[in-house]
Amino acid sequence: MSDGSNAVLLSSAALERACAAAVRGVGGSEETAAALAAASVQAEQRGKPAVGAAHLLDYLDALRSGRLNGAPAPTMVHSRAAAISVEADAGAAQVVFDRARPALIDSAERCGVAVLSIRNSFSAGELAHYTTQVADHGLIALACANSPALMAAYGARTAVTGTNPLSFALPHSHGPRVFDQAASETAWVSVRDAAARGESIPEGWALGPDGEPTTDAAAGIDGALLPFGGVKGANIAMMVEMLATLAGGSFSLDAGPFDSGVQPPQLGLFVAAIDPAAFDPGFAERAEAHHRRLTEQHGVDFGRRKSSPAEIAIPHDVHEALLAAARPPERSKQ
Repeated sequence: MSDGSNAVLLSSAALERACAAAVRGVGGSEETAAALAAASVQAEQRGKPAVGAAHLLDYLDALRSGRLNGAPAPTMVHSRAAAISVEADAGAAQVVFDRARPALIDSAERCGVAVLSIRNSFSAGELAHYTTQVADHGLIALACANSPALMAAYGARTAVTGTNPLSFALPHSHGPRVFDQAASETAWVSVRDAAARGESIPEGWALGPDGEPTTDAAAGIDGALLPFGGVKGANIAMMVEMLATLAGGSFSLDAGPFDSGVQPPQLGLFVAAIDPAAFDPGFAERAEAHHRRLTEQHGVDFGRRKSSPAEIAIPHDVHEALLAAARPPERSKQ
């Protein structure tokens, strides 16, 4: 169904089916299809279309080219009571996380704190996908992931680190309070999409290939993104990179691109889970009382989960690409 603009309106269930069919259509396993479809729809429901269905097209392209293993066999090592590392076999981080999540939750509940470190995975997508699942178990969650080098930092005139997002989630009976943000002033896909539309970008988003600030989106694609807040954002990006590569993931400068070529990017993902009851059995109630005070007295409503829309608007070209991927290739006529 169309909304009258250049978009198609779908229920969450219909969009999830379309995303899963597209992943299967280009060779992804049922497990990979289910994980990527769920993550894409959840990003759309949280109002993050840049890492929703449109971003799934990057995964489809990676599956076709071999940058993403559509049927990985990850290996998990539980080296300490609260330390879990996983070699992702070039698979989707969402798939690997689904497999490792029960061990992470169990370790956090037994030890009070647990850490999961994933290496050699594809781009992690929306990090709230991971932190909200941990927080749904009554745990505080922190997730960090690195990306290929797309961002200049510390005065560099070229890309030296990834956009390196982080997410933090607090448990809540009506859904976790969560934030998910990159260390860059804007997401790389936002610049890529502006370039595709022939639009300019705001000052402070990117450098051109000459290392100078630019408002030309195409030049920004060939140059480097900029961190938010100058050196403060660069510091966040470096912290995220150190955590994300804890188990051996490639540093951003060494990672392959996620949107071109045939080599897996071999990125890292870090997820920490903390059981607040191990420190203060009344923390959840105390934290929520504080957030109510912030809202009622100061108009601040930190990280509250928004209600999911009844229908999700997907750009027509994205919808067509999903349908095309799901169709079996036509056999050449003899």
